[in-house]
Amino acid sequence: MGTRGALAVATVVLAGIVPGADVALGEQRTSTELAYTCAFPAGPHPVKVGIGARFPARTATGAAIRPTEVTTSVTLPDVAVAELTKLRAATTGATTKLTTQVAQNGATATAVWQGAAPSVPLTPTGGVVLRATGEVPTVTANNPGALTLTAAGLTLDFHPVTTEGGATDPATLSVPCTLTPGGKGLLATVPVGPAASPTAPIPSASATGPGADGSHPPAKSAPTVLAPPARGAARAAAAPECRGDTTQPLALSAYATGYADVTKMGNASLIPVFCTQVVQGLNRIKRIEVRPGVFELHLLQSSTGRLDYRGRAQTPPGPATFLTFGFMPTTATMTLEQTGPMTIDSDLNNTAGHGETYIRIPLVLRISDVSVNGTSLDVGPNCRTSAPLYSPDPDPARNTKDHMVLLGVVKKGTDTVWRGYSLSRGGPLDGSVTIPAFTGCGVGEDLSPLFTASVSGPANTVKQNQGAPCASGILDDPAMLCTADKQPTTIPAPLR
Repeated sequence: MGTRGALAVATVVLAGIVPGADVALGEQRTSTELAYTCAFPAGPHPVKVGIGARFPARTATGAAIRPTEVTTSVTLPDVAVAELTKLRAATTGATTKLTTQVAQNGATATAVWQGAAPSVPLTPTGGVVLRATGEVPTVTANNPGALTLTAAGLTLDFHPVTTEGGATDPATLSVPCTLTPGGKGLLATVPVGPAASPTAPIPSASATGPGADGSHPPAKSAPTVLAPPARGAARAAAAPECRGDTTQPLALSAYATGYADVTKMGNASLIPVFCTQVVQGLNRIKRIEVRPGVFELHLLQSSTGRLDYRGRAQTPPGPATFLTFGFMPTTATMTLEQTGPMTIDSDLNNTAGHGETYIRIPLVLRISDVSVNGTSLDVGPNCRTSAPLYSPDPDPARNTKDHMVLLGVVKKGTDTVWRGYSLSRGGPLDGSVTIPAFTGCGVGEDLSPLFTASVSGPANTVKQNQGAPCASGILDDPAMLCTADKQPTTIPAPLR
């Protein structure tokens, strides 16, 4: 096991045997404004980034330092805003990923601060400010001595939306940023003393000399970084438990959410954040001759997956509100239940610079807790579609009308950056489904025809957004996308 993995284990042990070690001795509020250069598709643009957080004023060895009230304010200049409006975007939200370097006594560790900024209007002049908030990893100092946190690289993942409320093309824009040369990036310094009485003085220590009390520092030991719980990671929305498989090296666990538009209702129902467990297939490289003497290099992968809500293959039950027949206010609880295998087939055409991922899954729609115009309607425990939702399948051999199909697309820009969906990093997925007739609805009288008439039919659009997965089968996750108990740290927001 690598050094970072050993340190993570040490943190878990410390948390169990030092119950009072996370008590901060006073607080300090820090605010830093930094200059970054961000590589937008049309070229580099300067971006101002303000970073604020609250830290302990000082702490003890073994204490968990929890930065709170963390904000990342990104000010986009007009030229950067123009990059987004070129995509026909009217508003944009963003996810920020700030890499911070944690250092003490010459030893270092890395912590990734993730935040989510709500959508703001894009104005042509005056700049645009995106304010991201979110929980960040805790840091444990394993030795006395000043601990510093310093900003390094930053990634901005924009989620632009058109005037009509639809996604742009591409649906996401990922922009890497680097500190402008000369920028220091220091966010905070936290003095750390031995685990003693809170009133005891905290000696200073360096990597090369004794402290003020004559003691010598211990051997270098990097601070320990522990990702925040998944429930608070960058999103206020609740998320179900999503512990990944640690026995399968190719296992992933990921959160997803989205909207399902019911054409007859003229409305969209939110699909609550749900958990998917995936076992990746092995990559296969295939050289395809597209015309005589001209070849393309494809990277192929076939994976399998399963929805996971409290051990059941389904999404969490979620509320839906709509107007039945265009005038009758109706509320219900909707659940999507998986009835067969989920397959995930990816084809990355590295030569042409684009790729497609098709996710096929059979899902039955179940309805419960129905209320019409404020009056409860007893539909019984078995009100559901008579067959799985289904989509036209682009593969004629699979066009069996017993599963839905979602498509994720990734493209390589002129700047060589890949943007869009891939299983290993998430992104938007789209599909169109037919909702079959309902069955089993009602107690004493058959209400199935009512739901069939008001809900069932073709051309119902589905748009999902998958978050970056936790590689639960990897003991030491270098991307910091897993919590200590192997749940994803990224909880996505639904896209329209």
